[in-house]
Amino acid sequence: MNKLLGIGLLLLSLGCPVFAESAGERVLEARNQLKDYALASCLMTIDPESQVAKDLSYTKRSLSFMGKGSYMVIQDEETFETKHDPYPEAEAMMLREAENLVGYLQSGDISKSYGCFRAYQSKAFNDYIISQDGFIVVE
Repeated sequence: MNKLLGIGLLLLSLGCPVFAESAGERVLEARNQLKDYALASCLMTIDPESQVAKDLSYTKRSLSFMGKGSYMVIQDEETFETKHDPYPEAEAMMLREAENLVGYLQSGDISKSYGCFRAYQSKAFNDYIISQDGFIVVE
């Protein structure tokens, strides 16, 4: 009986590193999806009526919660009011960051897309994304 229990514990402990690794990969994938959702949102604001913006809207839908996204959206059980939704919050944060990080060209023109990409890589935005880990749905 003790041998059987020992073998069972050994097998369980061997599986733990595999689970931890795959859980870590899922967290990383979820973070990247949330970042990509916000980046698509930012790029859409440059020319909202363009074909590219239309395509980016499809990307946003596929990355969001309703499109099988990786984050829980928390609602009040009685009123169904949204209490926490990482998707629009990440979008708003990205837009704020991008506004402060626009690129200025020698010609005097402004590159809004440069601001989006800079915001995507900013420490503040990455810290926000990491702060949403508690809302990741790990199946």
